[in-house]
Amino acid sequence: MPVNPTTRRRTLAVAAASALALTLSACGDGGSEEAGGEGNELNLDQEGTLVVAMSGEFQPFSYFEGNTLTGFDYDIGAAIAEEMGLELDAQTGAFDTLIQGVDANRYDVLIASMTPTEERDEQVDFTDSYYVSGAQAFVAPDTECTDISELDSPTIGVASGTTYQDWLNENGGDWVGEIRTFSSDVTALQDVSTGRLDAAMTDRNVGLYQIQESGLDLVECGEPVFTEEPAFAVEEGNTALRDALNDALSTIKENGTYAEISEEYFGKDISTTGGDSSGATDDAAETTEG
Repeated sequence: MPVNPTTRRRTLAVAAASALALTLSACGDGGSEEAGGEGNELNLDQEGTLVVAMSGEFQPFSYFEGNTLTGFDYDIGAAIAEEMGLELDAQTGAFDTLIQGVDANRYDVLIASMTPTEERDEQVDFTDSYYVSGAQAFVAPDTECTDISELDSPTIGVASGTTYQDWLNENGGDWVGEIRTFSSDVTALQDVSTGRLDAAMTDRNVGLYQIQESGLDLVECGEPVFTEEPAFAVEEGNTALRDALNDALSTIKENGTYAEISEEYFGKDISTTGGDSSGATDDAAETTEG
């Protein structure tokens, strides 16, 4: 049975706080320097706390239920913080501003479905990949579309600052009519459903999730145009934190925590494959924000 996301968050938060308290108490009065040693070594913004950022607008990866942040990226962040013995501080920001936040030391790490690119790699350091997905175009069901490039000068919506926007800018010169950018992939998908756009490009699992959960009248246009392997991002040069995150990610994959979270949102383990459409929406359906 899937674990309720709210229950998971409470459990992970309590566990992380307990682990931190035990570490501090074990050091005693004379061990304050040792207690802060790992935090200092990892160059964390707040000692004992992992400040994790995501967009909060990329359901089911990060989104709000009322005023509560949740989603696959959030739960992975909570599991990583717990494994590292740190308290989680989850924050949100517009996707195209997140790297600036890391550079300005507002966040320790981005767990935001961000795909490494050459340009981004010059600004931040990336960890190992934490899931695999594909960039998918979605259209209205009455649209004849087996390849997005075969549409007649379509108006296509994408989230600003994503690899989907980059791909269209680089490959759509001869056939794209207009590229409209949005702060949220979901908004672009909704505009296709209501006829304001000819197509939207986003993560395949995000689109499939919205089709099921929000009842959007959309279909896939052909196969994904490219594959992505999103990773965590940290401040450039902070190899100690990058390596510690890689170790924690490897551990939660090995001990089954990752698979449990993935099954909850997608009905499958997305760490190595984006899956096919037949099983993507059994329980729920980013996959990448791009």
